[in-house]
Amino acid sequence: MENRSKKIKIQLPDSILSQIFSKLGLKDLVKTSALSKLWRHEWQLRTDLNFDLCNMFDHNEVQQLPKNFSLIRGYQSEFLTRLDQFMLHYQGDVIDSIRVKCPLNYENYEHSDVIERLISKGMAKGVKRIELLLAYETRFHLGLKTFQFSFDILSGTDTTLTYLYLQSCYPKLPLEFSGLKNLKTLVLHYVAVRQNGLDNLFSNCIYLEDLTLDACDYKSDLKIISPSLFHLNIINCRVITERNIDIIVSNLSSFEYYCIGEFVHIMNIEEAHMLSKFSFRGYEIYEPVGFSGLKNVTTIVLNGLREILQPTNVVSLLFSECLQLEDVTFKNFRGINDMNIISPNLHHLKIIDCGYTQRIDINALNLASFEYNGNTRRNISVTAPMLSRVFWNAAKRALNPHPFGPITTLQHIENLAIIISTSQVAKLTELLVQYKNLRQLELFIEGPYDPNMDYFWILDIAMASQNLQKISLTIRNLHLKNPHMVGFNKRQRKEYGGFCHNDLKYVELHGCVCSTHVIEFASCILKNASSLKQISFGSLDKFYKGAGRWTDGSVGCCWFERNLIHENLKDQVHEPCQLIIF
Repeated sequence: MENRSKKIKIQLPDSILSQIFSKLGLKDLVKTSALSKLWRHEWQLRTDLNFDLCNMFDHNEVQQLPKNFSLIRGYQSEFLTRLDQFMLHYQGDVIDSIRVKCPLNYENYEHSDVIERLISKGMAKGVKRIELLLAYETRFHLGLKTFQFSFDILSGTDTTLTYLYLQSCYPKLPLEFSGLKNLKTLVLHYVAVRQNGLDNLFSNCIYLEDLTLDACDYKSDLKIISPSLFHLNIINCRVITERNIDIIVSNLSSFEYYCIGEFVHIMNIEEAHMLSKFSFRGYEIYEPVGFSGLKNVTTIVLNGLREILQPTNVVSLLFSECLQLEDVTFKNFRGINDMNIISPNLHHLKIIDCGYTQRIDINALNLASFEYNGNTRRNISVTAPMLSRVFWNAAKRALNPHPFGPITTLQHIENLAIIISTSQVAKLTELLVQYKNLRQLELFIEGPYDPNMDYFWILDIAMASQNLQKISLTIRNLHLKNPHMVGFNKRQRKEYGGFCHNDLKYVELHGCVCSTHVIEFASCILKNASSLKQISFGSLDKFYKGAGRWTDGSVGCCWFERNLIHENLKDQVHEPCQLIIF
């Protein structure tokens, strides 16, 4: 055993050992002593210190903590004792990061010296990243005061700390605080924010680039003034009384604001000439500010706006004020009567999960991609000669007189992703056989399984689009009672006469694809697509929802049989094509 230990020591450099030990909990770290005498004290040299309630106690015990307050208090004391004991024996010369995750509150103030000693030792050993995650999952219900510690321990002009995350802990700032000179990222989560505290931080953190205020309690109006700040996030906030936020940040590049509840801050954005990305989630953007501080924004996301609260049409105001917009996303709008979008610079437009809108008119000469998942009472007009990529959810509009919207007129596009119901297959085929320029086709089909419906209609579309290079098909069948492959070997296979394709390279089949009709479809492609490089099967039926989001997906085929698929197709696969079954 000793010889084996020496061999392992030689093969694993200190840096590798440190990385391995950093992934282990404290309980598991101590167990390494039994594997090797040479490792007996190695775990005390780890450079990334992670003190997590879950890796210091048994999992079953930790699961009970939110339900039993007296049990929480007992574990808090034991947690801090174990942490303190570890640091008393810690022998490392360098600490790169410190992470503490345990619910602590004001009642643990007598133990605050444990946390302060930990941070002091980290600061002395060159720590770069500190995370204090001290919130209860049921913090608001328990009515507990936040943990407190003194910022004195972070003082000094030569600190190496660049990342600081404070959750549910109140930093007591001294009157003459001087520290955090090299801090670049600051996250305050469940923290009471006061203007004098922010002023003190901004005056000291002269290199601060990224500030996040997450679910904070704002005790006053805020004025954020920082010449170094690039990214600002004010998220999960609640506004009960009228509050103002003045933002004077000359180098600000991105700003995200997310308010929970009916009211939002009144914002005034000044001198943010570099601001290019803006994300807003809330019921209302107040006038007269509106979009006046967003003149140079190129990417914007507006989520949850209610037209009934707006004195003017939000969409029209946006495109009249923000002339540099290239990428626009509207999500979860309600009560927006009309959307009239006119923009010569717009490249990407997404309208996702918006409520019933009377009319949508889009006139964007340079629009390259368009995504729509919603409903309108009337049709959608799109004038976009440069449009090449479209996502459309027709299944959601199944009862609408215009379920395919502008798809009927966009025959020049190259990439189409579309969700349809099984009842819409015939109409979609009728439309897409007129498309000559498709290069990529993604089909998401949802509905009850129809044993009489084959998939040769996709080959009709492929024949019409001889430049088509990729087909992706995801099938989600509902109310399945029997396997799709029943009687497969007894029935005569169908063939598609006359199909051939020279450009098709990739075919992906997902979800309920272990069926006779899908096997026949794949067989025809393998025989007649001369440039095919890969055909793949998988049982996961993830659907695209727009704006980069996918459904979680499920194993859509209860009778997905890898061996059966392989046996039926293996003889038709020829190099360089690959058959992949997930």
